[in-house]
Amino acid sequence: MRFKNSKLYETAKNMPPLYHKLPGEDFDIRKSRVLWWLLKQPELLEYVWNRIKQSGAVQYDPQTGKWQGVDFQEEDDD
Repeated sequence: MRFKNSKLYETAKNMPPLYHKLPGEDFDIRKSRVLWWLLKQPELLEYVWNRIKQSGAVQYDPQTGKWQGVDFQEEDDD
């Protein structure tokens, strides 16, 4: 599927005017209003989750019903 034919592209085309860098402040990606808006869009969240799942970076445990990173390790309490 081409990006320009995707729901994600159509969603982004409807983004209102927003700051990526707040005026008078140093750039901080965590304060980007553009990203805040995008992260509230279900299409973007679904896209990101599907990419992560398909990458093999996370795995599902059917016994617990939980997902976790393939390199996750419990910390020892020693």
